[in-house]
Amino acid sequence: MVNQSPLERLAEGKTLWNTWRHDYAEIQAFEPELHGVDLHKADLTGFDLHEVDLTEADLREANLRGADLHGADLRHADLRGADLSNANLMKTRMYGVDARGALFHNASLNGADLNNTDLRGVDFSGAILGKARFHKANMAGVDLREANLDKVDLRDANLDRGLFRKPFPEQTPLPDGERGKRGLKTSLKAEKRRSRHTTIQNDPAA
Repeated sequence: MVNQSPLERLAEGKTLWNTWRHDYAEIQAFEPELHGVDLHKADLTGFDLHEVDLTEADLREANLRGADLHGADLRHADLRGADLSNANLMKTRMYGVDARGALFHNASLNGADLNNTDLRGVDFSGAILGKARFHKANMAGVDLREANLDKVDLRDANLDRGLFRKPFPEQTPLPDGERGKRGLKTSLKAEKRRSRHTTIQNDPAA
């Protein structure tokens, strides 16, 4: 069992994985590396994935609701259609991710790096985005209603057809011409997607 790979441990389910992360941290020489793994449609609800290497991982349509991804490395991962509602993504590195159509409803992304990302149609409603960086991100059709945008960096981001409840804070770095704009139209179907709850992998220890 000591020689199990991180992916093998992950497959054992949330209870055993989280116990291993919490109780045996001192024997983990490095944070778990899951670079490039295929977790398409995986159920990772509530998993402790803080500081895990998930670079270039396939997380399409994965269920990551309530997962702890604090400080994780998700650079260039595929998050299309993934559900990260209520997830902890503080200081997560997400440079270059493709997260089209993903849900980040009520997620915490304080200080996260989302530069050069594809976020078309993403639901950030109610999310905490303080000091998050979206430089050159494609955010067309994004839902930012009720999101906390304190000191968020949106320089050179594409906010076409974005949906906002209120103007951005005065100090927010924005693309030219976006100051004070509100979204007038959106093609999002966030409420339908938010109610989606797909369970792919069962937790045998639950």
